[in-house]
Amino acid sequence: MSLAASTVTIGTTPTLIATGLVGASWIYLHAPTGANTVYIGNSTVTVANGLELPKGALQTFWLAESDKLYGIVATSTQSLMTMQTGGR
Repeated sequence: MSLAASTVTIGTTPTLIATGLVGASWIYLHAPTGANTVYIGNSTVTVANGLELPKGALQTFWLAESDKLYGIVATSTQSLMTMQTGGR
């Protein structure tokens, strides 16, 4: 099992947040308070079809092996804190 934490800068085009690890993994996302709302989804995510991350909340997602999770903001950039665990 592995554990990796990082901060990803999300922009106005789909930004790769994480890829599911071998054997699947969990990813924890924290969108700190800031000027921009982060929306997540697949590689075609937009602010219209993405899942909105509430500011200040911790969200947990299960990623199957090789699944890719992307984020986007409407303007400028926004930091997103991540921690991924699991896999082999």
